[in-house]
Amino acid sequence: MENNKMLYPVMTRKQIAARWNISLKTLRRWRLDGEGPVWHKLFHHVRYHEADILEFERQGAQHWQAILGERERVFWEAGAAIAG
Repeated sequence: MENNKMLYPVMTRKQIAARWNISLKTLRRWRLDGEGPVWHKLFHHVRYHEADILEFERQGAQHWQAILGERERVFWEAGAAIAG
């Protein structure tokens, strides 16, 4: 007999908190404030799709890369101006 179940890799609040080294309270605050990764309520349990977590991490990495890249460029230009 063939199993036609669709599997959706999901993560719990505790798994996300451990993955990012943040508290459960931080995740709850993000949910209440409409921030953080997309989440879903499954019966009475909050769950996160793995794909949504990976997308949130990718966006966060791009955000910080843009900020740090810009800061590095500004510091380099300031250093060049001082040296020049």
